[in-house]
Amino acid sequence: MEVEVKDGQTLADIAIQEYGSLEALPALAAANAIGMTDTLEAGSRLQLPDVSFNRLIQQYCKANDVSPATEKGMTDVKLRVFGGEFAPQFN
Repeated sequence: MEVEVKDGQTLADIAIQEYGSLEALPALAAANAIGMTDTLEAGSRLQLPDVSFNRLIQQYCKANDVSPATEKGMTDVKLRVFGGEFAPQFN
């Protein structure tokens, strides 16, 4: 499978979006022959290795179209990403 990188996404963002865990970061980097901190180009496509880490958050992200993009710093913005079942608020 593949995923298209959105503007401002890092490999860590993709790991959360697609696997629900930062633990997927090394496998994702290795599958695409890139460094874990490399800058990603919007519109590029990444290969998704067939691994599993946190199915609960993975399913939540897919069901709610959660796609973090943390590379572009946005000040004075608070995002509520997950519902009350995870935590009251993520800053």
